[in-house]
Amino acid sequence: MFARVLGSGPPIVLLHGLIASNRYWGAAYDRLGTDHTLIVPDLLGFGRSPKPDTGYGLDDHVDAIDALLAELNLGSPIYLGAHSIGTVIALRYAHRHPGDVRGVVGFGPPLFPAAAAARAHLGAMGPMARLFTLPGPFAERACRWVCDHRALSARVARWTHPSLPLVVAEDSVQHTWPSYSQTLTDVLLTDHGPWLDQVRTPVHLVAGTHDRVVELDHLRTLARRSNIELELWPGDHHLPLREAERFAELIEDRMRRPDVTEA
Repeated sequence: MFARVLGSGPPIVLLHGLIASNRYWGAAYDRLGTDHTLIVPDLLGFGRSPKPDTGYGLDDHVDAIDALLAELNLGSPIYLGAHSIGTVIALRYAHRHPGDVRGVVGFGPPLFPAAAAARAHLGAMGPMARLFTLPGPFAERACRWVCDHRALSARVARWTHPSLPLVVAEDSVQHTWPSYSQTLTDVLLTDHGPWLDQVRTPVHLVAGTHDRVVELDHLRTLARRSNIELELWPGDHHLPLREAERFAELIEDRMRRPDVTEA
C-alpha cells in the first residue's frame, strides 16, 4: 500500500472513504504528526495503492493494513481515525486486533442494521444513486469509462465537484471497477452485526446532521453501548474536509483520554 508517514511517537492511522485517497486528509491533519507517528494510506485499490482484479472484502482491506503496519514495525498500539467506509474497516481492524487498537474515531460512519437496510438507504438517496452508486450495469459502464479516460475524468471531477479541494476531486477517479464495486458490496452492503457487537475498543462516532449517507437512528442505537459515543455536528458527509481543524483536535483529545492511553 502507498502511505504518507510523518513524525514519531504513538501511531495514528487515518483511513479514507470510498473513491478517495490519502489526500482526503489534508494539511490540517499533518499536525497530528507533531507528537505522533501519522500513517495515512491509500486503501487497497484506491489512490496510488495496488489495484488487483479481485480481493476487496472487508478482511482483505484489514490484511493490507496489517501488512503495511508490519512493514513499518511500529511496535506499539495504534489509534484509528476514519471517514465513511473507512470507519467500517477501522472497526473491523479493532475487532480483529483488540489489544493493538487504543481507540477509533469514525466520521460519517455508514453503519446499518443489515445489508438490505444499507442497500435500501443508499437507493433512497435518489435515482442517480440507484443507477451510478449501487453496483449494476450503469455504474459499471460509468466506472470503466472513467478508468479508460482517467486524465479527462479527473478534469471533469474538478468541474462537477467544485466544493471539494482540487486534489480530492482529482483522486476520486483513482480506482477501478473491481476495487469500487467489491469494496462497496463486501464492506458496506453486508451485515456487520455478528462481529460489530463484539468490538470493545473505545469508539467515538461523529455524523453530520445533514449527512444523507448515514442512518442516524441506527447510530443512536449503537451509541447505547458502553464503548460507543456519538456526536452530531451541523454539516454533510464531508465534515472532515469542512471542519478539518476541529476533527484533528478531536482525534488529539481522544488520544489523551485515560481509556486510550498506554499505562
